[in-house]
This record gives sequence, structure tokens and C-alpha cells, in this order.
Amino acid sequence: MLTNIHVKNFAIIDEADIDLADNLNIFTGETGAGKSLLLGALNMALGARTLKDIIRADADYALSEVTFTGIPEAACRMLENEGFSDTGEVVISKKLLSNGRSVLRINGETASAGFVKELAGCLIDIYGQNEHQSLLKKENQLSIVDEYAGEKLEALKDKVKEEYKKYSELKKECESLNDDEQARKRRADLLEYEINEIESAQVKEGEEEDLKDRHKLLANARLIMEGLAEAHNAIEGDGRASDSLTEAIRALSRISEFDDRLSAMTDALADIDGVLSDAVRDINDYMDSLPDDSRELEETEERLDLIMKLKSKYGASVKQIDTYCEKAKKELEQLSDYEGYTEKLKADFADAEKALSKSSRELTKMRKASAEKLGSLIKEALGELNFNQTEFTIEISEKEGYTANGTDDCTFMMSMNPGEAARPLQDVASGGELSRIMLGIKSVMAGKDGVGTLIFDEIDAGISGRTAQKVSEKLSKIATGHQVICITHLAQLASMADSHYEILKQVEDGRTRTSIRKLGDEEIINELARLIGGAELTDKVYESAGEMKKLADERKKSIRS
Repeated sequence: MLTNIHVKNFAIIDEADIDLADNLNIFTGETGAGKSLLLGALNMALGARTLKDIIRADADYALSEVTFTGIPEAACRMLENEGFSDTGEVVISKKLLSNGRSVLRINGETASAGFVKELAGCLIDIYGQNEHQSLLKKENQLSIVDEYAGEKLEALKDKVKEEYKKYSELKKECESLNDDEQARKRRADLLEYEINEIESAQVKEGEEEDLKDRHKLLANARLIMEGLAEAHNAIEGDGRASDSLTEAIRALSRISEFDDRLSAMTDALADIDGVLSDAVRDINDYMDSLPDDSRELEETEERLDLIMKLKSKYGASVKQIDTYCEKAKKELEQLSDYEGYTEKLKADFADAEKALSKSSRELTKMRKASAEKLGSLIKEALGELNFNQTEFTIEISEKEGYTANGTDDCTFMMSMNPGEAARPLQDVASGGELSRIMLGIKSVMAGKDGVGTLIFDEIDAGISGRTAQKVSEKLSKIATGHQVICITHLAQLASMADSHYEILKQVEDGRTRTSIRKLGDEEIINELARLIGGAELTDKVYESAGEMKKLADERKKSIRS
């Protein structure tokens, strides 16, 4: 459940802090007051891309923060898998800076936009004009049928997906069969050559790096020798460091008995002398180890050239070269007994197609059963939304060929008037009707998912009167088991609110500001009167608003009893 929305410096919103109820929350306001900004801020927090232009003038950043409680199990698993701490609530925030950078956090820890969007799918559903239009797409209609069918169908879909993958791979392999015997012979000869070239090279993992280090040493051996000789001469040569150090130790030794500090100096110089002797020994050992055979440099270069050649032909790493070799061996083996290989491949392909066909038929059968039940429930729900004498069915038909999602097409069929043949939804429903149809579908599907919060925007598009009353009752009914947030301009919907919020735009000190606040009982009547009335609000209008609220409260009790 979405318990709080906190917005700061977002367009014309200075700051808003909104505590939400767990049932039906209604937001109303004058046209242009900024109702769409609320959804914009919410989407920003939930990972949507937001332009920096949204930052309020003279501000350095915009902030949107949302708090959820009662986290569903699926969301808890996602958070745990990503390593986010479990505090019993989820706080998602996005801070958009004036330089265009943004920071997304979950419970104070940085998160990616992709993960936040995925998590939001388990926490909240937002239904606006775009979502209503998505209902017209066949693939979305099929997804609704599948979602209604539940986990059993989902498991079968996973099975079909795996079987389709195997079927596709074998089909591709069958299509690549070559009946030209001479071409197969040439291919076998090439494979034998490539396998021999790779195996005879015996390239090992990490060998190239070792060879490069060795080549670097060999190519610079002369310079290294010169530097070592110079260092050795500086330490051991006439009048050099070792002689000077010996004289210093001898001088201090003669006087060290007179003061403990002189003795410590002598010991320190003696330690340095020991380190210097070790360094001389190391230099001598390194000089003795340097190769003086130019043949080794040539062999190293030849080996590196061979490895580069293999990488250019067979893969960018030793692992990829070995993988290529294994595939070549497998193909060569197939070519050696091509007749047996083709017979087995065709048999495997036939078995794969048979298994996929069987699972696809089972999937179709399950979908048809789900579609029949779901269609009846949606028809009933649409009747409650003033779609009187409307026919609604879901048609599952077979399409040509297999896919990873089976062989089914789905079409929502609807007849708006008695005597008219049912036609695809996109051919009969207007934008306003689509919003109500989506509401009807959601009312049926509400118990099928773990999402606790539903947001409806533009659900009142193109409706009024009795239809608006029906929509308000449906929203109230859904709100018995889910948190519902609805932005509306209709009094019928607003009167059913459990919590009513006003979005108000004002000009203060030459600046435009939008504020959002929860209304008290008397303020609710005033807002309903504004929604009902015209330019002039009379006593009769306020009386009608009071009566509307009273009747709505009574109807709400009846719906939820």
C-alpha cells in the first residue's frame, strides 16, 4: 500500500506531503491546477525518465519520494535478491539535479532505474489513457487471459518456451543439411585441417600474457644490462657508496663507546650496509640470469604470431578457440557418418515438434477454459458499469506456426447493442468506453495479483450521470480489497471518497504554486458543490452537494457490507 507521497520543487509544486488512506483516495481540482503533476512526480520516483525542465525555477533539484507498507511477497523476494535491507516498508526516492543527473534510492541505498521499475510492477498499477489503449493489442489481451488462469498455465507456458527453443534449434539444423557429397567432403577436409592446427599449437590459458612479458624482457635485455651495470658500479666502484659507507661506520665505531646515541647511529649504518650488500647480490644474480641468446627472442615472437593467427581465425580467447575446436570435432564426426546423423536429426526434430504440438494444444485448451470464465465475469462487471445488454466474449483462435508462447491468438469481442454481431474491441469501443472496460477488467483481475495499489487517471473520460454513478460504485467496491487512488473531475466519483484531496493552484507574490491537501467534512461539501455547480454556487447547489455526499456514504456502506 502507498502510504505517503512527498514532492519538492516539482514544476509548480513547492512542497507537498500527502498521507494516503488504505481504501478509496480521490483527488480533485480545477482544470490546469496540476493534477497531472501528481502522477508525473509518482512516475519519477518509480524510475521513469524525467527531464530536468521539471525542476522548479530557482531550485537546484526536484525530489519525489514514495513510501509503501504491506509489501507483497514477490516484491520482498526481489528486494532480498538485490541485497536491500528489510525494514518492513519500502521508501523509493528520486532526486533530479539541475545538471541533469539523478539519484534513485531504495531505503536510502542507491538503486538502478531498471530494478525500481521492475519492483514498482509488484507494488502499484497505474491506469491512464495509454494503458486503456494498450487493451486493444492482441498480445495484451492474451496476457490478461493468461494472468487470470494463474500459476498452472504459467508453468505450462515455461514448458512450451523450452520446447520451442529446442524445436527451433533442431529446425535450423535440419534446414542446414547439405545433400552435396563433394561439398561435404571439402568441408570435412577443412575441419580436419583446422582441428589439427589448433591441437598441434597446444595453446594454454595465460600463455600469451606470459610470452608478452618475456618478449618485453628479451627485447630490452641490452638496456637492462647497461642499467644494472651502472647501478653496480655506483655501489661497488672506486670511491663509491660502499666505500663511503664503510668509512662512516669505521669513524663512528671509534667514538660509539662515549654515548649510546652514537652507538645507535653505528648500528643503523651497519643495517644500511647489510641492505646495500643484499642489493649488490640481487643485481649480480639478475645480471647472471639475463639471456644473451637472440634465438629465444625470435622463438617468442614466432609463438606470439601463432597465437594471434589462431585468435584471428577461431576466437578472441583460448577458451573460444577450444570451443571452436570442440564444435569442429562434433561436425566432423557428423560428416563421417552423415546418413546416420541426418536420420537421427530428423527423428529428434520430429519428436521435438510432436512434444511442442502436444504442449501447445494443452496450452490452448487451458486458455479457452480461462477465456470462457473470464469473459463471463467481465460481461457481468461491464453490466455493473452501465454497459446494458452488452455482449462480451473472449475468442481464442489458432495462428499459423509455432511460437515461444504457443499457437494462440486472442481477441476480445464485444457487441454494444442487442442484435449487433460481436466485433473486435478495437472496432467498437471509444476512448471513454475503453476506460470503463479497463475498470471492469481490473475489478475482475484485482484478486489475481499481489499488487496492493491501483491508480486510475482519466477513468471518467466521456461519462456522466448514471454511468458516472456506476463507475464510482465499482471503484468503491474495488477499494474494499485494494487501495485505490483516482484523479477525477466528476462529483459522482468524488462523493464516494474515503479520503478526499484538493489540488489547488494559486498565485502568491507573483509566483504560481500548486498545493495538495486533505479536505475536512465541510470542505468536501464545498468541493462537491464546485464540481456540480457552474459560475455561481447557490444554496441549492450546496444543498445538492450535501445530499450527494450523504447518499454516497449510504451506498458505500451497502456495497461493503
